[in-house]
Amino acid sequence: RYSTYHKRPKKVEYVSSYNSGWCGASPFSHVKSMSRNDDLFQGDAEQTQQIQLPTASNNILSIEVVETCMGAMQTNTDPFIDAGLEVCFNFSSDSCRAALGGSLSEFITYAHNPTFGSMLNMDHWEILRVGDEIAASQTRGAMQTFLTRVVPGRGIFSGGDPKNNPPPPSRHFLWTLQKERRPPRQGCWLVHELILVENAFALTL
Repeated sequence: RYSTYHKRPKKVEYVSSYNSGWCGASPFSHVKSMSRNDDLFQGDAEQTQQIQLPTASNNILSIEVVETCMGAMQTNTDPFIDAGLEVCFNFSSDSCRAALGGSLSEFITYAHNPTFGSMLNMDHWEILRVGDEIAASQTRGAMQTFLTRVVPGRGIFSGGDPKNNPPPPSRHFLWTLQKERRPPRQGCWLVHELILVENAFALTL
């Protein structure tokens, strides 16, 4: 059993300077919020473009991909609206993207549905279980699953004052990651599938 509790912080100052070649542990594993730096954002469009969100790299472990995506969705509006979903798109496999429309805009539109939207700006999350890595075969890369628990932010779907709403029930999501075999992301762990566990059980009935 694996469990790490991640409460949503009030504010953490952080400016991303990562690009597609960054190495080492995921930055979102350690910093769960990104906020604009006043010195960097002075209405200058060129400076604004300096923000580059984390993306797939063969130096990132499978569990770090999950931590990165969960941490990004927890602070989905920093450093701009739907930045967290863009991070998730960056770590999604081609087949996952194709199933949701293919483009970033279609991916974001789909992700705002009530099921997956419950992870956006969530109150807290944790990884409950890490599955064993399944070796690669002749037709696919290695695979690994992660079970996560999410407590949505209060009032996200109620339309009322979040302070006056009771805590919403937690939800469990199962992540399936697969190591990419083809360039340009060869050797990278990517999100192959993400499903609400309750829906997964319903499919077996």
